[in-house]
Amino acid sequence: MDESLDESRFRPVASSDLIDRFVEDAVDEDAVARSFCEAKTEKCARRKTGYSNVVLLQAFDWQSWMRGGREEASFYARTEARVGMIEDLGFTHVWLPPPGASVDRHGFLPKKWYDLTSHYGDERELVTLIEALKHRGVDAICDVVVNHKCAEYSADGRFVSFADETSRSGRRLDWGEFAIVGDHPVFPGKGGDDSGDTIDIAPDLDHSNEEIREAIVEWLNWLKEDIGFSGYRFDYVRGYAREYAREYVLRTVGLEAFCVAENWVGMCWSDDYLLYNQDKPRRALVDWLQGSGDCAALFDFPTKGILQEAVKRGEFWRLADSQRGQPGLSGWAPQSSAVFIENHDTARQWAFPRDRLGLGYAYALTHPGIPVVFAPHLWSDGGDAVENRRVERLREEIRALLDIRKRACVCCESVLDIKIAEWDLYVAFTDDAVAVKLGPRYEVPPFVLDALEDFELAAHGDDYAVWLRKDLL
Repeated sequence: MDESLDESRFRPVASSDLIDRFVEDAVDEDAVARSFCEAKTEKCARRKTGYSNVVLLQAFDWQSWMRGGREEASFYARTEARVGMIEDLGFTHVWLPPPGASVDRHGFLPKKWYDLTSHYGDERELVTLIEALKHRGVDAICDVVVNHKCAEYSADGRFVSFADETSRSGRRLDWGEFAIVGDHPVFPGKGGDDSGDTIDIAPDLDHSNEEIREAIVEWLNWLKEDIGFSGYRFDYVRGYAREYAREYVLRTVGLEAFCVAENWVGMCWSDDYLLYNQDKPRRALVDWLQGSGDCAALFDFPTKGILQEAVKRGEFWRLADSQRGQPGLSGWAPQSSAVFIENHDTARQWAFPRDRLGLGYAYALTHPGIPVVFAPHLWSDGGDAVENRRVERLREEIRALLDIRKRACVCCESVLDIKIAEWDLYVAFTDDAVAVKLGPRYEVPPFVLDALEDFELAAHGDDYAVWLRKDLL
């Protein structure tokens, strides 16, 4: 074990202190439920107040920029029309795509930061959407791509000269080779060496250059103050040093705001077989959290990979690590773990089994961590009648699970008790308030049935069932 890593910091304390006070013989059940939630909220608040009860919606996928025709509404307008549903489902934050002008249609190859006319819509539509979300008490999270920026003009056949644009303060961003890392294999500039991993599809910005960092901070503050975003989703944070990510958060929204970062770590495989022990990738994520001073949550790629393989192969023993805890990042740092089933990238190349998405959400929405829901699992743009009905059924499953999470006050610091993790069966209790059963096995051992005596079935679907403690119904 790496002696520099204090794993005890990243494991939830096995304690029932949240419910010990509620064991008296005669007690008002409504008061019990209220006190239970208040105690849970208080405990979460002591850890990271901006993250405690976050439920994040990723509002876009890889095709969201598309319009069915010239007259069809933009992505921003379509999303604004769904703000009521977003609030009703209980989301606290909505993650929106990169807003700036970009070489690609998706926004991940930015060329101008301050030009917010994109395939998703224009600046006015974006501001209107954010205002509508805020009116409903929902925060907007901006996907920001600052690892790289696409140059528009070539010098000696190399695209290393950026478009001239002006910041809010009048700062000119007419950058040249000095702004690009010097060791880039495709777009070499005259800046310092890259402080992270290199991406070969665009020039990597030199974050060691103070001028570059000042420009990034000013742009992020403009997105917050003028456009209305409350936090950020940082794309490809492997591309620059962790201390720079911390600086960008501290000097803009601050540590109390919810931010999340993408650090897509590789899993441990033997050919095409996922190994049981995935401590290496989750340790890499913990290292990033420590090095960045916990400035942002991280997407829990290990949990996605483990859960996905468990479902595909019928190997639910994977869902408990050697310490009987959650096997992904959420087992070590639930307060900083964004647990997701699918996103815009994985849906195209590493997809969760489509016929077991409900099971995936039964796990993500009943377990400690910060749950993330993918918009195409809630609504369909332009799908046929069969697809629309499939999505509607899945949405109602997700709605029920979100309601259970809210009623039981499950949060990132909830306490998990895994009862069974076997080939075809997984059973766990969260805070002694929610019980979940995953897997194709119908019968469960008598001791589980005894533990469910004070619970009532609250949701079920293909290969999953969820019970809620009766006093919380």
